[in-house]
Amino acid sequence: MKTLPEKYYLTHFFELVSYIEQTSLHLLSDEQRAKLAAFKRLDEQSQCLLVRVINRKREYVCRADLEYSEITDYDAAFNTLYDEKWLSLAAEAQTPQSLLAELNKAQLQTLATKHDLACPPVKSAKKSVWLAFVAGKFTLLNLSDCDLYTHYFTSHFKQDFTYLLFLYFGKSGGALAQFSMRDLGVMQTNAERAQTNAHFDDYQEAQSAFYFSRLYAELKQMSEQEMVATARVLTDESVMQPVGQLAQVKFDHLCFKLANRVAELNGDLSEALLVQSAHPSAQEKYIRLLYSQGEHTRCKQQIEQILDAPSDEQLLFFAEDFYRLKYTSKRTSALTDVLRNSGPKVSLDEAYKGDVEQGLVNHYARQGINAVHCENMLWRTLFCLSFWYELFEDHRNAFSNEFESTPKCIKENTFYRVFETEIERRLSTFDSNDELLSWLVKQASTHFGTHCRLLHWQPEVLTNVFEFAKQAPVQAVCAHLRAMSKDFKNLKDGYPDLMVFDDGVKFVEVKAPGDSLRRNQLITIQTLIRHGFDVDVQSVEWRVDPQQPYVIVDIETTGGKKEHDKITEIAMIKVQGGDIVEEWQSLINPQRRVPKYITELTGIDNNMVVDSPIFSDIMDKIDAFTKDAIFVAHNVNFDFGFIKAEFARLDRPFRRAKLCTVQLGRKWLPGHASYSLGKICQDLSIPLQGHHRAYNDAAATVALFHLINQKRIEAASE
Repeated sequence: MKTLPEKYYLTHFFELVSYIEQTSLHLLSDEQRAKLAAFKRLDEQSQCLLVRVINRKREYVCRADLEYSEITDYDAAFNTLYDEKWLSLAAEAQTPQSLLAELNKAQLQTLATKHDLACPPVKSAKKSVWLAFVAGKFTLLNLSDCDLYTHYFTSHFKQDFTYLLFLYFGKSGGALAQFSMRDLGVMQTNAERAQTNAHFDDYQEAQSAFYFSRLYAELKQMSEQEMVATARVLTDESVMQPVGQLAQVKFDHLCFKLANRVAELNGDLSEALLVQSAHPSAQEKYIRLLYSQGEHTRCKQQIEQILDAPSDEQLLFFAEDFYRLKYTSKRTSALTDVLRNSGPKVSLDEAYKGDVEQGLVNHYARQGINAVHCENMLWRTLFCLSFWYELFEDHRNAFSNEFESTPKCIKENTFYRVFETEIERRLSTFDSNDELLSWLVKQASTHFGTHCRLLHWQPEVLTNVFEFAKQAPVQAVCAHLRAMSKDFKNLKDGYPDLMVFDDGVKFVEVKAPGDSLRRNQLITIQTLIRHGFDVDVQSVEWRVDPQQPYVIVDIETTGGKKEHDKITEIAMIKVQGGDIVEEWQSLINPQRRVPKYITELTGIDNNMVVDSPIFSDIMDKIDAFTKDAIFVAHNVNFDFGFIKAEFARLDRPFRRAKLCTVQLGRKWLPGHASYSLGKICQDLSIPLQGHHRAYNDAAATVALFHLINQKRIEAASE
């Protein structure tokens, strides 16, 4: 079992700080940057203690609760932090009464007894009663002579720490404990795909997102009075308006939730919150409210605004239906026609639930159609390569200070206004696909690898951009690049999932069951259509596709740990339409000795594998054999995990949709005492000779999977 080093909390804190220093110093105030510098000057014991304090969930910490092996001289560390104002006693806090909410009932009773507070509640009264009683007589407490208030302390750095976590995770709720769970192997991360980038462009956006995220998180604990006070703040446009997408999302959701909660307390305030919110449910509720109040003209105007500029798919459908119902008139938008006339649903196996886009890519591939993932990076890369000099080298787009890394005109959304002449001159040179491609290749060759916040230099993205430039309608490309120049803020994201090359280029947004299109997606799709691009919204359903290929895999290994054990044998059987269409198997030289107990189990010994190919010799065959198919195995994470680890050792990714015949067997073939391959095959009369050899086990798994798929198909047809 993995263990953490003694000072892991401090190590993880410095990992957090390192990320902030690399990406997000421009999102800190001068005071916060000074605090980080001062923290580094503290001795290690004081650093350890401070990190332990600020990482506690509660605001106040009791000295008796801070006994950790890495802190060998607690008093010295505490005195240093107290003297340098990192810590303050509860009695010295700006709002010392806030400690009361963190005390238990016995502690509240002790306070009341020690200070002879008159007329206390009965001892059996609830904690909330005792809390209200002590809080009501708080001014009578002598805090300087109160043990609780001299044993509990807090740190002003806790708020800064919470903000640092927010900047790291890009949302509220992140915790230092997630670093620990990662190191222990409890939490899986995507380290190999991670990008070191800031989540926010500038200080104002980060602060706004932090403010509204915290306010939204605190909503559940608010009293009625606090909710009304918060509602008044949110409806006062002179106080603080959201800046940036995350802040806007939290603000809109907060206004909607708060509107529902204060509806009975203050109807006018509730209505004002609905007006403030762009949340689809808030707009729908406001429309219904207007109609119920007899404000039919205003209600109609509100609906027509949605129909003319839809911001959400579900809201659009509601507006159309409500308009038709209340105003006896049918009216639909071009966007609605795209959404509703996108053709029949595509059936995908449930294995693609975690990667529905890849499922559709594979579906197209079986039809001989090339489709690739593109989303936002295609257009961002195209935009940057088209206007690289204007974005990153022209003095008019210089950064405002050393902490910024977003071009000034992009941050201010004034790129076209400042560079209109240069933009139009550049676009005029793109008079053919060859000219467009030539410019993009030249810019990519010149600037490849240059740090840029707006794009990631990924070879596959450049390949997609170049192929797009060869086939896309050039005038449509220029029209959309011009639109991005005029309003990059709203057209930097929301692009369809896939680019499909089928007698030209079209874009496809994939909709899995339960998905709906977000506001920015609708705006972007509508803009692409207006500029002349072919855009589809393709819905999918979870069903067994008869033409879906599956590769049933079994491996034998030198042991059970993929981190250091190796594969000794692999067998792969490709199945399509219920028939076996291809098979492949091989022994593999693990480049280490095969343990005796493994030989006893599998029959594979060192002499059998010594002249066999090593994994790197056959990895291309495995990659090609399993491509565009679903990876199936009995205890799939074992087989898949070993193969993925072998690929990773050779710096190659290995991603496939996967299914497990153990899990599927329990669901579709219930009632068996054991689902081990040997036992389940015996129960179902599936032949299994030479158990624990790769081909024999794979062949038995094929038969088992066939029975399972029959059940899945029958269930889908009912």
